[in-house]
Amino acid sequence: MNEKSTQQNKTQRGKEKKGGIFQIDLKPTKIRLISQIVFVIIAFYLTFFFFSRITSICWADPFWHLQALFANRGDVEGQLFIPEGDLSVKIAIYSVGFLGIFVVLALLFGRLFCGWICPFGSILQFLEVISPIKNKVHFPEELKDPDIKYLVLFSFILLAILSTQEAFCEFCPAGTIFKGATGHVLYFSIPVFIIVMLSVMVYGRKTWCSYLCPLGAFFGIFSKFHIFGIKPTGECVKCLTCNKNCPMDILIAEKYIQKGKSITDGDCIKCMQCIESCPRKILKFP
Repeated sequence: MNEKSTQQNKTQRGKEKKGGIFQIDLKPTKIRLISQIVFVIIAFYLTFFFFSRITSICWADPFWHLQALFANRGDVEGQLFIPEGDLSVKIAIYSVGFLGIFVVLALLFGRLFCGWICPFGSILQFLEVISPIKNKVHFPEELKDPDIKYLVLFSFILLAILSTQEAFCEFCPAGTIFKGATGHVLYFSIPVFIIVMLSVMVYGRKTWCSYLCPLGAFFGIFSKFHIFGIKPTGECVKCLTCNKNCPMDILIAEKYIQKGKSITDGDCIKCMQCIESCPRKILKFP
């Protein structure tokens, strides 16, 4: 009798969950996937229907605006691809404001942009999923140095200052996709694009996002101080499941969870896989 009653209760609870839109329990990774799809669609829409073929997706790229400011040596009246006049000032102010929005986002949520908004990161994730190499190769411990991306960041900022041009755009693998789709070929970026694609298929998206992406490095600086991070709400049992499921190879358990700390790693892209994979469900965001 008790077993029958228990089964009826389970059936009733199942019906209740399906009862309305407000009772649908979406997993964080599913919500993130929806966000990624939306922003990839927006990126291609902006590329084909909104921006010119010359600038393409650059106007929506935070790193382009960061380079532009340094290329003009911080002069808000710099020309920023606009010959002269009041329009150049408006564009410069737009660059500062646009970049500022994402800086605030990074200070609040870390590299949320990289995991939820960045269209190129989403494309890399898709490539990682369809890669025939399912068990991605991990970098040897002696070669693990995600801080190399900060060297990439400061190198291209220095190049922007010296050349007064947005130097990274000539090598940007994302530009190969979005600018290339409109017929604007970036010859220097093609070999970079091929190398990144092959590396992602073997090692996963961390190859680009954790080691090479200058925009990821820029957001990673603020991520170390962000307010709302993934945090433990219970005791870690040291199963290391979160480590195994982290696409960025962060030692989540040892560095943060076992110490009762929020994850403030500069490489955490808030993919939420650690939250879902935790068998004790002790990780929460925000």
